Amino acid sequence: MKNKTHFFRSSLIALLFIFLSNNVTSQEKSNKSVSDMDVAEYIKWFPAIKQVEMRDQWLKKYKMGEWQFTGSITANDKTVVTPQAGTNYGYSWFNISNEPVVITMPEYENYYSLSIFDMDHYMEVRVKPKKPVVIRLPHQKSPIEGALEIVLQTYQGLAFTRQVMVDNEKEVMDLAKKITITGGGGDFPFVLPTFNKAIQEAGFNKIDTYVREGHNSANYFVSKYEGGGDLDRAAGVLAGQLGTQARYAQYGQIIFDQNKKRLKGNGNYEITVPKDGLVRNKQGYWTVTIYSQEGRFLIPNKKEIYYISSYNAKANPDGTYTIHINNEGKGINGLPSAGVDFYGIFRVYEPVDNVKFPMIKSVSK
Repeated sequence: MKNKTHFFRSSLIALLFIFLSNNVTSQEKSNKSVSDMDVAEYIKWFPAIKQVEMRDQWLKKYKMGEWQFTGSITANDKTVVTPQAGTNYGYSWFNISNEPVVITMPEYENYYSLSIFDMDHYMEVRVKPKKPVVIRLPHQKSPIEGALEIVLQTYQGLAFTRQVMVDNEKEVMDLAKKITITGGGGDFPFVLPTFNKAIQEAGFNKIDTYVREGHNSANYFVSKYEGGGDLDRAAGVLAGQLGTQARYAQYGQIIFDQNKKRLKGNGNYEITVPKDGLVRNKQGYWTVTIYSQEGRFLIPNKKEIYYISSYNAKANPDGTYTIHINNEGKGINGLPSAGVDFYGIFRVYEPVDNVKFPMIKSVSK
């Protein structure tokens, strides 16, 4: 039976600040202005804070080392913000403080991947893994010779799977039952620093402004050795937690039309997708999903259409694709905005180097 995720939306206010100095009272500390250093420290820890929030909500229904799958994502699902529709997500939090974790996945003809996140939101990805995947700490040895190994720097982490669905949800959910996870079982905690309300608000405002400015999202999702900046990583978590590294997936933000105006729910827009030049191999694909500007979730609509992808789009005679976005989702490859001000994400999996995303254009009715 298909299980649905019901994570609560991440709060903008985290935990209360715990003082490091016994000589400063809480009232005196709260009256002090927020320093740039305080804000920078909060931004550094923001990905970990959101990882812990997600983990704790998940653990209210599931156990460490247990799989939970979403099935079709709809506007009724309040999972992580900016979810990708048309995909079966799988979640399993684990603790490797005692021993490594081993994950196996069945073969599937369409795109699927396994992403491993540590508690700082650094990640490693394996696309269509043919061998068992071992997640371990630096001092631990792999229990399987020749496995695909991922070495983490935190005891806890998240195994996250993506399986594309193309009118075959039953097949995908049957395959999901064959995804295994063994080992782990540790109990070492992951400890966060805490920040007062003023620091949290100042830090969040800086992250939110950065996201809304539309910076290069290729820098948002990185592994530790790739040297991504703290503000970029925090922006990635806010804009689309659990996004994938740039070499595996690229995320084009659809925020402004050709006139640099924000996208309106009562507007009419088109995106022309080129025939080729986006993916580097046959297992790659592209997909476009739109979200409400206010909530960053999928937009409820009568047609229950939330995305268009290279798997289901109808091509023009010249091989290009035209996506129509308007109130009712009229036209070939139509996406309904339902009158809600929106933004979108153009995702490309297995992208070419320096992928160029098509622009969205405002058009007359």
